[in-house]
Amino acid sequence: MWFGGTNRPIAILAAAVLLAAATATFAAAQDVLPVDTSIPALISADSISYDENLGIVTASGNVEISQDGRVLVADTVSYNLRTDVVTASGNVSVVEASGDIVFADFVELTENLREGFIRDIRVLLADRSRLAAASGLRTGGRKTVFRKGVYSPCELCRDDPTRAPLWQLKAVEIEHDQEEKIIRYRDAWMEIFGVPVLYTPYFSHPDPTVKRKSGFLVPTIGASEVLGGTYQHPYYWTLGPDQDVTFSPIFTSKQGIVAVGEYRQLLPNGRIDLRGSGTFGDRIDSDGVTSEDAFRGHIDSTVRFDIDETWRWGIDAQRASDDTYLRIYNFSSPRTLTSRAFAEGFDGRNYLATNAYIYQGLRATDRDSESPIVLPLVDYNYVSEPGIVGGKYTLDGNLLALSRTDGRDSRRASVGVGWELPYNGPLGDLYTVTARVQGDGYWTNGVDPATDAVNPGGPTQSDVTGRVFPQLAVQWRYPWVRSAEGMHQVIEPIAQAVFAPNGSNPDEIPNEDSLDFEFDDTNLFSLNRFTGLDRVDPGTRFDYGLKWTVTGDGGGYASAFAGQSYRLNEADVFAQGSGVEDKLSDIVGRVQVRPTYDLNLLYRFRLDKDNLEFRRNEVNLNTGPPALNLDLGYISVTSDSTEDEFDDREEVNWTLRSQITRYWSVYGGQRIDLGENQTRQIRIGAVYQDDCILVQGVVERNFFEDREIKPEDAFFVSIVFKNLGGFGNN
Repeated sequence: MWFGGTNRPIAILAAAVLLAAATATFAAAQDVLPVDTSIPALISADSISYDENLGIVTASGNVEISQDGRVLVADTVSYNLRTDVVTASGNVSVVEASGDIVFADFVELTENLREGFIRDIRVLLADRSRLAAASGLRTGGRKTVFRKGVYSPCELCRDDPTRAPLWQLKAVEIEHDQEEKIIRYRDAWMEIFGVPVLYTPYFSHPDPTVKRKSGFLVPTIGASEVLGGTYQHPYYWTLGPDQDVTFSPIFTSKQGIVAVGEYRQLLPNGRIDLRGSGTFGDRIDSDGVTSEDAFRGHIDSTVRFDIDETWRWGIDAQRASDDTYLRIYNFSSPRTLTSRAFAEGFDGRNYLATNAYIYQGLRATDRDSESPIVLPLVDYNYVSEPGIVGGKYTLDGNLLALSRTDGRDSRRASVGVGWELPYNGPLGDLYTVTARVQGDGYWTNGVDPATDAVNPGGPTQSDVTGRVFPQLAVQWRYPWVRSAEGMHQVIEPIAQAVFAPNGSNPDEIPNEDSLDFEFDDTNLFSLNRFTGLDRVDPGTRFDYGLKWTVTGDGGGYASAFAGQSYRLNEADVFAQGSGVEDKLSDIVGRVQVRPTYDLNLLYRFRLDKDNLEFRRNEVNLNTGPPALNLDLGYISVTSDSTEDEFDDREEVNWTLRSQITRYWSVYGGQRIDLGENQTRQIRIGAVYQDDCILVQGVVERNFFEDREIKPEDAFFVSIVFKNLGGFGNN
């Protein structure tokens, strides 16, 4: 039956419900939650009696008390009004709303549940972890002490539950301080398969209610030819609810100590993340000379702030003392570091951004004095709502100031205005008409029109120049749809005519942002195939292609596309070997096949227009179930160009994984430079993961070489214990 209100006998029995909260406190190491006696409680028992002489209320025989999602079951529950003592005995169990289940033989609580004792406690936590202790004692309403405790998240053996789990943690005393929210272990040891392997007189960690707590993190042990033996042991320090610091010094036997740190702060309108390192060690300069005890370090920081709902600003700072520092100390391995400061705003169909960039190249051939300094780069973009007859207008503006310590400088102002009109024909054919005019003005210094070098060795000039470049494009598509049982096909021929003046790329305009050009299926129908504004796609051309797509009712999918471009006049703006330097371009296309979830293939290609030889092949394949899964990547680029960005390249990268059992998996991979017939990297690993432990081992051979970085072998092992953390070496 249901009870509520403030009737004294019922309030007494409601106190037994408080017992459930306190009992769960012993098990789950959480604060006692006050139970409101005004909340209805359901009490079930074979009998309920009240001894007026002794002042004891007793519920006995299959006692079950439930309130607010918590259920207490016991053979007997009693409350002594005179001594203010609550007891529960006989098959005591408590089911928490969180899913935790507590078992005990006897529980006694006194002084308004601030003091208490529990005997033979056993806990099954919501995550299936287990905790047991001979006894538990609660004192002062803030501390719970377990005597002779044992903890393990591992499942017990179904055939023999008495067998020791894979690992368990035992301690003579386990103390949970609810006020400090910390759990302390004294005289603790870890057992693996019942065998003690690690002892510590004391250690502590935050309780499960704490998300952030100061303390040491998992250490890392390693070795390398340059650094010798290494040891890194991070310390995490919370400065408040919104900021923290991590100190991660690296101790090396050959190069001393590397100071590494990170500061993070979360603000109401932004965040700050400052990372960096520094040391004094030996450094091999680009000329091969070794500098002893030279300063080496780096910064890698991010700042983001929202000004209001429209505007935000930020900073990305990336810088290193020298080219090889980041790779030597295993921070990262980029080819270029980019530092950026920006402010941007989004307002409806308007976008405005102001950026500043500084670059640092990390290759041996890079020269910092020739790296561009961009300040500012301003972009504005606007797209209108559909207007007359469904057409929409676009407006694009750009301002650029680019300078170098050594080399040419460039300032640019650009405005582009466009209009686009879609039209659906009566036969299902689709048309898009696009008109656009781009105007660019340049003021340059240190430019040699005869070469595209950023720091010409010959005579240079300063100039003011510009261009006006109009384009008109008409695109036609005619999708044909056919449906059969279980599948649907679409065959779609696509054609486009683009009209524009020839030339329009005078030598006086330096090429800063359009060097990274690649002709493929993704930009065949683009008005301007260059990635930036310094170069435009001139002349009149005709683009055409055929696309085929099939989808199955079961989720299967396949598609294929091939296309080509024809230009009325050759365009010398495209480099030899790019595929579009002649009137008739190479053939580009792609094939994608995904018949099942266990097979996904993407193949992209470029065929020579004259002899149909492959100039570019790119394969990305994932196939197989978890029992045997293959990731394969292959790229081959063949070119007649003498420029660096069009060098021949052929490379394959594969990884084979196998889930050989429920818990064991193995994998291996290799990266091969087929052009040089050299292996760049070999990697083999094994993983064991079950409900309570993760063990991973990796053997790796790297053949990369750059000045002080030499080919080396690496071995890495990590062990992670569920709910405790882990350790590892590399």
